[in-house]
Amino acid sequence: MADNKKIKTALVSVFHKENLDKIIYKLNDLGVNILSTGGTKSFIESLNVEVTSVESLTGYPSILGGRVKTLHPKVFGGILSRRENQGDVSQLNEFEIPEIDLVIVDLYPFEKTVASGAEEQDIIEKIDIGGISLIRAAAKNFKDVVIVPSQNEYEPLLGHLEKNNGEFTLAERKWFASRAFGVSSHYDAAIYGYFAGGVEDDAKERISLNDGQVLRYGENPHQAATFYKFNNSKETVTLADAEVLQGKALSYNNMLDADAAWKSASDAYHAVTHLENKVAVSVIKHLNPCGLAVTDNILESLELAWAGDPISAFGSIICFTDTVTKEVAEWFGSKFVEILIAPAYSDEALEVLAKKKNLRVLVTPIREAVAGETLYRSISGGMLVQDEDEGLDTEFKTVTSKEFEPSKMNLAKFGTVACKHLKSNAIAVVTENENGAFWLTGAGMGQPNRLDSLRYLTMPRFELKGGLNIENSVLISDAFFPFRDSIEAANEYGVKYIIEPGGSIRDEEVIEACNEFGIAMAFTGRRHFRH
Repeated sequence: MADNKKIKTALVSVFHKENLDKIIYKLNDLGVNILSTGGTKSFIESLNVEVTSVESLTGYPSILGGRVKTLHPKVFGGILSRRENQGDVSQLNEFEIPEIDLVIVDLYPFEKTVASGAEEQDIIEKIDIGGISLIRAAAKNFKDVVIVPSQNEYEPLLGHLEKNNGEFTLAERKWFASRAFGVSSHYDAAIYGYFAGGVEDDAKERISLNDGQVLRYGENPHQAATFYKFNNSKETVTLADAEVLQGKALSYNNMLDADAAWKSASDAYHAVTHLENKVAVSVIKHLNPCGLAVTDNILESLELAWAGDPISAFGSIICFTDTVTKEVAEWFGSKFVEILIAPAYSDEALEVLAKKKNLRVLVTPIREAVAGETLYRSISGGMLVQDEDEGLDTEFKTVTSKEFEPSKMNLAKFGTVACKHLKSNAIAVVTENENGAFWLTGAGMGQPNRLDSLRYLTMPRFELKGGLNIENSVLISDAFFPFRDSIEAANEYGVKYIIEPGGSIRDEEVIEACNEFGIAMAFTGRRHFRH
């Protein structure tokens, strides 16, 4: 066909040499003239394949410690020349520039260098200049040139070479060009992320997503969904780094619930400071904790978290902040859960869990207390970006005549974390048992008004474990109570301690209601909405 182009001259300049040998042998079989530089040239010579150095073409050696090798008109002229343009052809002849039909590049590993914790100078040297320029030049001239921008395109290239003896259609060249601009834009976004990290930059954001993982389905089975991991060179661990040890493929909802479980368990772990060997367990259903507990024993934490709402715990996602043991794995027995998440599992535990073929088992460290994450959420036609709600260092100020006992402050901090992870409007009731364990014993969330969230707690388990006394529990609201009716409803439960941010124009009315019912209230001045 008229738009087919046959490869006659190829320029090869790559960082990684793995799987390149088959391509070099095939180009040699096709009689393609190969140009190369430095380590790539030495690699090709080790294959006993003839190769021409770029230096012999340009008349210049590699200079500045390898920073300048291919940046020369005799290289870029051969790539960018338009084969049907007589002016371009005349200039190639005048300056003895060969047409280059194929460019194979694999860029310096900038992201891996950043992730390794390397010194800044080493990172800077891994910003590829010549390679990225070759990619953009060849992709721009896709009508005449084939560009292979990374190792991911080695296999497609080899397939085309073998299928059509070195001929490429316009559509095939355009496909490679598309991949090339994907590589170059992602590379630049990663570099931008490194330089802009933590610096105010006039509300600019660069997001690059590669290598998506197709999920079982989206929010509903008729929706397609893909998971992409951010490659933004941040050093903190995220749920995206979790390793899946067993189980069927994850769905969109599974990923959301797993993230909620991991964050809530990690936050609860960091919020509790009075236990020396603490273990947090979170039970998540539809993005909300239906169980959350911190004790000094993993099995006790699991039992308390599960007891918070054993009905909703069916089909839940559970996260641990400590190693899952055989005893814990056996505890599940005939119980149905979708996913388990933990920093580690004993070999015996994995043997037990392996009997549940559909159970997903994920392993990842707990989240840092202050992860410094940025949250992204799409709306129709745009994207919202905000900092994560880290807020674990909450301060409390008593505003009622009844003092908020200092002994309740640690429990209140745990409750603030529990409330933070519930959907707004959120109400959490937390309790401390006789062993010093903290657990979520009541939750209301997602109602259009705060009063209904309080009235319809999904798990008022105040009678469990030997009769919990709600008068010793703490009720937390993620935002202020706008009217005294919420205090009246809390009083009906027997609540004696309340935490809320304050800030309503009717704060005095609410405080007066607390004083009337003998309730201690403390303000935090900090809301924790979650939508």
